[in-house]
Order: sequence, then C-alpha cells, then structure tokens
Amino acid sequence: MLQKGLEKRRVQEKFFQIVLSVMDEGGIKIVQAPTGTGKTYGYLIPIIERGQKAIISTGTKLLQEQLRRDIEVLRSYSEYLLGSQVNYLVIKGRSNYLCLDRYYAEKHQIPQIDTAMENGWDGDFEFVNVDQEIKEKLCVDEDYCTPNYRNLCRYKNECYYWGRLKKLERSADILVVNHALLTLKDFEDTQERILVIDEAHELDRYITNSLTSGISLYTLRVEIMGKIREFLPSADADLETFFIENFEKLFKHDKDQIAIERVKQYAEDFQKRIVDPLESLYSRIKEEVRYRIASFLEDRLFVSLSLKDYLLRTNLITQEEFISIKSTYDELSQEEQDFLRKLKSYELLTKKIIRLKEFLKAMREENQELGFIVSRSWSKKLGTYNYKLECFPVFPAGFVDFDGYKGVIITSATADPEDLKKTLGIVGEYYELEHTLPYYQVHFLVYKVDPKDEDWKDCLFRAYKYLRTLYDKVLILLTNKDHKAFFEREEGLAFQGEENLSKLVEELRAGKIKALVGLDSLWFGVDVKGEKGILMSKLPFESPEDPITFHRIRFLKSIGENPFEYQKRKALIKFRQGIGRLMRSKEDRGTIVLCDRRIFKFKEFLVAVKELGIQVKTVK
Repeated sequence: MLQKGLEKRRVQEKFFQIVLSVMDEGGIKIVQAPTGTGKTYGYLIPIIERGQKAIISTGTKLLQEQLRRDIEVLRSYSEYLLGSQVNYLVIKGRSNYLCLDRYYAEKHQIPQIDTAMENGWDGDFEFVNVDQEIKEKLCVDEDYCTPNYRNLCRYKNECYYWGRLKKLERSADILVVNHALLTLKDFEDTQERILVIDEAHELDRYITNSLTSGISLYTLRVEIMGKIREFLPSADADLETFFIENFEKLFKHDKDQIAIERVKQYAEDFQKRIVDPLESLYSRIKEEVRYRIASFLEDRLFVSLSLKDYLLRTNLITQEEFISIKSTYDELSQEEQDFLRKLKSYELLTKKIIRLKEFLKAMREENQELGFIVSRSWSKKLGTYNYKLECFPVFPAGFVDFDGYKGVIITSATADPEDLKKTLGIVGEYYELEHTLPYYQVHFLVYKVDPKDEDWKDCLFRAYKYLRTLYDKVLILLTNKDHKAFFEREEGLAFQGEENLSKLVEELRAGKIKALVGLDSLWFGVDVKGEKGILMSKLPFESPEDPITFHRIRFLKSIGENPFEYQKRKALIKFRQGIGRLMRSKEDRGTIVLCDRRIFKFKEFLVAVKELGIQVKTVK
C-alpha cells in the first residue's frame, strides 16, 4: 500500500510494528508519535491490511470527521490493491441524534428537520440548523429511552440511533468514536476489536467532562417543574433563591465558573429549598398516577401483554395487582399508546427526582475524590442566569475499562506515560518515536520578561507587531481569556469563539485574516501549513482557579503530594503541543516568540525546545 502514492517513512514503519504486536499479543502500548510521524496512517494501514476490527477514539467530533477523510483515502487504496472493502462507521453520543418518538409527540413539527428527513438524513443534529434547546428536547435521551420503553416504542425499527446506527455498528469493521463515548462502554464484541486512543494528551479532561453531573436552574424549572405541571397545573416552587443567596456573591471579576472547596455547608439549604418542595409535589403525583392506572384498568376487560409487563417494571402496581390483570394480545392499542405516553412523563420525573436526591447525598458526604463547581450563563428561555451546581471525579482513574478489548494503543504527539498513570490509572509499555521534521528551520525567541512585570503587556504587543512584519499568518496562543482585550483594536485579526473554529482556521489559511487569537483549542488542535508566526503569551500553566486544576491541587495536597509537579507536567504537554502548531510538514518554517523568561527557570521547557534541534535566542 505504501508504494502506491503514499510517502514511505521509517518512523512510521516502527509504528506499524507496534500496532501489529498489539494485534498479535494484546496488552496496552503507549506511543509518543511526534508531528510528522503520520500516526493516523501508522495505525490505520495495519488495521486495514490485516482486516482487524477496531474502535478508534479521538478528542472531538471535528477530529472524527478528519479521521473519516483519512479512512476514505485508505479505503480506496484497499479496494484497488487488496480487493477488500473497508466497512467503517462514525458514531457520536446518542444525544446527537433525533428521537422520533419525542419529535412526533410535539404539536408543531420543525421545517428544517422535516426537510432533512425527506432527503435521507441520518438523524445527526450536526447537519440541521436548530437551536440547542430544541436538540436537548428532542434528542435520544437515556432517561427517556429506557430499555423497558424502547421495546414498546412504535418507532423502534426506524429509530436513528437504536434502529439504524446500532445495527450498522455490528457490521462495521472500524468504529470512529470520541473520548466521551469511552465512558459509556456501549460497544458490542469488543473482545474482537483493538482500541486506538488518538489525541490522548487530554484524554483525562474529556473523560472528566463526560462524567460531570449535577443540577441546573434550567433542569429544575423546565424539565422537573414542567413535568410536574403536566399533572398539577397550578404547582409552583421558588427554585432560584437557593442559587442567588448562596452563590451570586461569588461571581466577581467576570468569573462565571467557580470551584467550590466545601459543598457540605450548602446541603441543608439545598434540601430545604429544592429537594423537599419538589419531593412533596412528586408524592402527590405518584398517588394520582396510581389512581389513573387503576381507573384505566377497571374500564377494560383485557389489556396487551406489552402494557402489562411495562406496568410491572414501573413499580406502580403490586405483584398481586399484576396477576389480576387480564391480557390476551401482544401489541399496544392506540389507546394504550396514548396512556403510555402519560406514564412516560411520570417515569422521566421519577428519574430526575432520584438524581436530585443522589446529588444531595454527594453534597453531604463531601468525598475528597469529587470536585464541585458552580457556574452561570445567561438563558433567553429562563430570562435570567441559568445556574449550575455540578460535581466530577477529581482524577477519573477506573472510568475507562480496557479489559474487554483485544489490545489497546494510546497515542499522541505528546503522550506522557506519567500523566496517563496519574490522571487515569493507565499503565502500559511506552514507546517514544523520533521526530522527523526539520525543526532547525524554526526560530525561537524568548522575550526576557516575567508575566508579572508591568511591561509584560507592552512586550506581548511588540512581539505580535514583530511577527506581523514577517508573516501573513500568525497564531496567538493565550492562557487567559481576559488577555484577548489586548488585541481587540487590531485589524485583520479574528478571535476564537466568534465563529466556528474550523471556519476561522480556513480563513487564516486562505489569507482572509492575518492572525487568529485563542486559548486551549489553538494550542492543541490547529493545522496551518506554510510559513507562519506563533506568539505564546507565556508558559501555559493552568490557572489555579480553573475548577479541575483547583480540585486536583486540593486533592494532591490532601494526600501529601506536591501539586506543582502535576501542574508543570500538564503545562509541558501543552507547551510541546503549541510548538507542534508550527511544524506540520517538511515545508513548514517560521518563528515562535515566547514572552516568558521563566523558561530558563523551569528547565524542562527549555530542554523540550532544544531536543527538537531548535536554537533559542533571547530578546531583552
């Protein structure tokens, strides 16, 4: 395959051998594959040539689409050279897909969705233009689509996720997923598949975010009170005062996300103002639902077997009541389907009340391995701030289970075995492949200024002006969103967040803008070929106020470890990723400017630059 139009690379062949050994021997292999290795082809080619079934996980949906394009290229070669078809499938989380049952229950259909369905749409919301709130209301939801209800759903065969996608999954050789899906462990026949985790440098962040749970004012008002009012139209409860009185004073200096060190102090008020009033209303509803069931059954001589089984699983009828129900046919009647929908609202409400009480329990226990965060964002639907109180595992070790796979490959340009062990508990055989790109073509300038100095801002701006005199493409990598304000008056410049990032990157490539300013995503995931400049505002240490970093520092101190070693390791991974933004191919070249003299204090960062063959020069 390599001799048919693809470049042959010695370092890539080493990667081939590692992948082949995983297929033959199993185990976990951690591979640091620098930019220029061709790591995507490095694992895809052996997988395709061997016909090995695989699950490939990457960081984002955008990277999933990039993988789709790479597989399509190799698929064409495979069909031509090997005479074999490569059957693959890109899978996103179930919340990305339309639920037909929820959609057709709406009184008013949505034209964009109707048009998409008429044109062979696959149910993926990414390809229709509808508001986020509509997506959340109509998506395939775990609480709504329970196994019990799914078997009765009239749309189970046409369902985009369970009826179509999961069937395609069983026949696909290669599944392309994202890191958040790994925590769901929702794949079949994994013992026949190898797992490849690409872009593993921030795997723990993605896993942590996917495991974050909690309660929001939107959930309380719209999802819980909305369900309650279906049964008790005049019901009401003051759900906002808890957030305002306890947390509003914490939101200062434009900070809309704050780590909570001790959450137990809020538990009693949470129960008094939120849990108790809602549970009281729920108890009234439960009695009414039991009455409605009894009335429904009394009026009928027979009901379907399907409805009878469903009622038993709801725990709303006793075993004796179940036995007394007479059933003579299998499928639900239309009348039973309408009744079932009312029961579905109660079932959804039950799950949310249970989750509310579980969250209260977590608040009271105050487990040091959990971190809590409060945040707010403006909601047009609520007409006020949507407050959120959430918790997450400080270090999500154990939430990704590798035991069921044939073998595992974990790879990134900056894969760090110590970081994977510390954050996720992953231990494997480590391989460090040599870099192949001509980094001697890179100029690295350090402005000898400390970010705490008064003239740091002026220095940063002078560095930007210098790079703009040299290059038509400049990436400005910041560590603090407040620093965006330094560049707001500049022309020909765009900011991450103004539009879709992939669109902004394309505009930079095409010369429509001259510079792009951003934070995390620019350090990690941007590919701009050719000559360019990169401005690093400072060494990318995470702010101690960042909720995940805050709670990890707290936890490491509590067990007697030095948290700065963790902070430094994370900053070094991000720093090396930032350097990698410049060299994407052998033809690339340019200049990196760092406005932070601390690189000479923390020698690991200096070593990382010099190991690539880059000479470091200083500017006073």
